[in-house]
Amino acid sequence: MYLQQGRISERNLLLEALDDLGEDNFKRFKNKLRAAPLEERYKAISWLQLEKGDPVDVSNLLISHYGERYGVEVTVQVLGDINQRDLAERLSRAGKEQMSLCVALQSSAQHFVSQHREQLIQQVMAVDGILDSLCGSVLDLEQIQSIRAERSSMEKMRKLYELVPKWDNDCKDRLYQALKEKHRPLVEELEGI
Repeated sequence: MYLQQGRISERNLLLEALDDLGEDNFKRFKNKLRAAPLEERYKAISWLQLEKGDPVDVSNLLISHYGERYGVEVTVQVLGDINQRDLAERLSRAGKEQMSLCVALQSSAQHFVSQHREQLIQQVMAVDGILDSLCGSVLDLEQIQSIRAERSSMEKMRKLYELVPKWDNDCKDRLYQALKEKHRPLVEELEGI
């Protein structure tokens, strides 16, 4: 069983969960899925695509419409809605383990903030909002005032990046979270989501 093995893809996790439903519950799942509440940036999968789909088709639709991580989230939510809580819990737990493994692999590589320095300097515009998010936890008022004294967003980001080499991963993670809040599409593009 995928849900009990080591490193596997979210696609396989979804497929196994949908296979475990059985025919009647799978029909209920598809019916609930088409009306599931979604984050603003996502659209529901059309009933024409869902109606005749088997577990393989539906897991592929979930991945293609929502991506792997959010596809798992939506599936867990819908499984809960159709009273398949044990299966939802197993999938949620396996998805979290998968994400933890991905985070561990990424932490051994170069941090996102360091890896995408050039693109972030060139493309981040909401620098003041990011500075506000970092105030106190990462940057002191003097550092923030020094960065805000720069004229353009690019110059502000360059000044901010002068401090980054001195930061530990916790500080870089806070910058990453601030970037994700203020520039989610850019971060997702750089992550390849």
